Amino acid sequence: MHSGGARNGALVASGLLGPDVQIVHATGATREQLEAFRQAGASLSLTPITEQRVGYGLTHLSDYEAVGLIGLGIDGPALAGTADLFANMRLLALTESGAQRSETAVEPRRILELATLEAARSLGLEDEIGSITPGKRADLILLDLDALNLARPGDTDPAALVVYSATPANVDTVIVDGIVRKRDGRLLDLDVPGLLDEVRGSLDALLERAGGLPEVPDGA
Repeated sequence: MHSGGARNGALVASGLLGPDVQIVHATGATREQLEAFRQAGASLSLTPITEQRVGYGLTHLSDYEAVGLIGLGIDGPALAGTADLFANMRLLALTESGAQRSETAVEPRRILELATLEAARSLGLEDEIGSITPGKRADLILLDLDALNLARPGDTDPAALVVYSATPANVDTVIVDGIVRKRDGRLLDLDVPGLLDEVRGSLDALLERAGGLPEVPDGA
């Protein structure tokens, strides 16, 4: 459920909250509303890039910790611009440090966990995904540490390296449920040109049904 502002109160009053509900954003939620979310067992997904993109305000992690079950998400590429979880991790960390006026306001490992294990826990999927654990799905992302932007001393905190320096361009290998989907920086078993044609066709069909794009005023 996407919620923010006055909708937070309506959601609390709806009687629909429960462990099977994840709230996306919850911007502007009061302490009482956040406590209601927590007592109901609902979880929260923070999507800082989208929240700033649409003018919901700055996403301060400390404002939402009371909910308990919190994950980090993207919302959607249409608003976020791209499905870049690295950028969302970095923005969440930097916004919190800026708000607290403290470089160490939030540990990088906490941010990384919000994007992995805590995100899985917020969806009730912690027994299947979110960490490298025997018995869970083999969902792995391997980064190329020889990239210039990741060149750091050997004793660098790996969580800090991922949160503050890594980008999608550093993803060398992706394994989904034990199947290699990307290797050496190249997607496998995917017809990218065909996929793009399919996407463009879908967008054209949507625009046609909607009557086309609105006209841009002269001088805009």
